[in-house]
Amino acid sequence: MAVDASSSRSRAGLGAGAALGAFLIWGFAPLYFKAVEHIGAWQIVAHRILWSVVILGLLLLALGRLHEIRDVVRSRRRFLTYLATTALVTTNWSVFIWAVLNGYLVQSALGYYLSPLVNVLLGVAFLGERLGRMQVVAVGLAAAGVLVSVIGAGEVPWIALILASTWGFYGLIRKREKIDPFVGLMVETGFLLPVCLAYLLWLWGQGAGAFGPVMAGGEGWAMSLALMASGVITGMPIVLYMIGARHLPLSTVGLLQYLAPSINLVLATLVFEEPLRPATLVTFAFIWAGLALFTIDATRRARLPVAPRHGVG
Repeated sequence: MAVDASSSRSRAGLGAGAALGAFLIWGFAPLYFKAVEHIGAWQIVAHRILWSVVILGLLLLALGRLHEIRDVVRSRRRFLTYLATTALVTTNWSVFIWAVLNGYLVQSALGYYLSPLVNVLLGVAFLGERLGRMQVVAVGLAAAGVLVSVIGAGEVPWIALILASTWGFYGLIRKREKIDPFVGLMVETGFLLPVCLAYLLWLWGQGAGAFGPVMAGGEGWAMSLALMASGVITGMPIVLYMIGARHLPLSTVGLLQYLAPSINLVLATLVFEEPLRPATLVTFAFIWAGLALFTIDATRRARLPVAPRHGVG
């Protein structure tokens, strides 16, 4: 029993450390994108996809799972599913990077705060899940927060809504189709690789490429190594997140996920000096209240005993 308890604590510690690492990387990622912003958002996205393919390809090769990619091509349904998830994750990444580079990180943080509540709505709409009373109130508070932003700031927080909805539908499709996280991301980035390579080669031909010893305005290999790191920044947190999700209760992972947008919000206001208008503060207050109710309800449900099954089988 002592050995089992020690092993359980060890797995929980590993899971907590891995999940914490994932959300810290996601939280501080805007610092990286700001550091390379002078090469342009589209070139950053292209390198992020290129080096993600390299990192994930090496990982799958080491795990002996590279052959699983062939199954995608053999199934028309699977192929179309991956086209949909590719479009969603590309939109999410592109909008996020554009938001960081153009002074909209506050809205980006709002979008990722909204994501858990969007997931609840998608679960109701597409998975037949039912909302509890506290969940209804939580979603209502989030909707009220968005309405306050529209009325008070005079604009729809479209960046937040796009990020929340694309990430929500991305997760929904992956859950319904039971897509492996590593193989899935490899296929999604692989679909985009030819376009990205063509774009990067075109930039290189125009003398505007940011990779190589004599490119990037004299920055040379320093910039090249920085761009290669984009694959690590993309792939590493996903690996860490999956380790955390495997060894931690879902409620714990749910609580930790708010760390990334919280770091984004602090960076936006204190480091990048983005304005935080009164209407935006009220919007965040509504969202945080909704998330608090949602988290309390999720924690309570996780602690409820599972009803015993009766009958055979």
